[in-house]
Amino acid sequence: MSSFFEAQGLNYSVRSQSRSFFQPRPARPILQNINLHLAERETLGIIGSSGSGKSTLARILSGLLQPDNGHVSLRGEDFTNATSDVRQKLRPEIQMIFQDPQGALDPRQTVREIVGEPLLPLSLTQEEREQRIVNVLRDVALPSNSLNRYPRAFSGGQRQRIAIARALITKPSVIIADEAVSALDVSTQAIILNLLLDLQERYGLSYIFVSHDLAVIRHISHRTAVLDAGHIVETGPTADIFSNPQHDTTRSLLAANF
Repeated sequence: MSSFFEAQGLNYSVRSQSRSFFQPRPARPILQNINLHLAERETLGIIGSSGSGKSTLARILSGLLQPDNGHVSLRGEDFTNATSDVRQKLRPEIQMIFQDPQGALDPRQTVREIVGEPLLPLSLTQEEREQRIVNVLRDVALPSNSLNRYPRAFSGGQRQRIAIARALITKPSVIIADEAVSALDVSTQAIILNLLLDLQERYGLSYIFVSHDLAVIRHISHRTAVLDAGHIVETGPTADIFSNPQHDTTRSLLAANF
């Protein structure tokens, strides 16, 4: 089993990577033979049916989940098997936004603590940390008086803005969004997606956007990869994937969604 993921210009890759479930039955591969590439300032959408391996792939790419073999590398350094010092250096470069903002935010922490937590390992003064927090809240259109409030005081869309601010605070190169708008109503989804597009332009971000919602992928992604039973079965410019699908899995997904 082998796979390859590369972000051109970012030197961000996964090689010889697979992931399996081991219980309660013998090993069953989740991911195998994956080949993808990502350019700077590009959004790669990943679609597939439930159980196809989308979230597992996202977590491996983010460094939150170890592959059974192979490695994730960033800027030429092995992230998967790195020492704690190297991981601490590379960690700010890759951030993740999760599906459920309420579950992803600690209800016991204020917005200041939630958004500023990723900065704690960095060599910043208290004043520098505070300024970064204020700036990033402004960038996601949350008022500065949000700082001392708790997640329960915000709507679902506002909580996702907090999660986005937390992802942005370390000035990453890549943000991986795993079903990042699926818990929101349609109008709020559109607002958050447009915010992400604006942030991509301003920050020069690359996104990996995982979603079961093909309308979301069509709106935000430059290119799309189709995952089926742990394999990438089709990839290409999003417009081509949607207008002229080549694989039966892609055609089935489109037929079920449109």
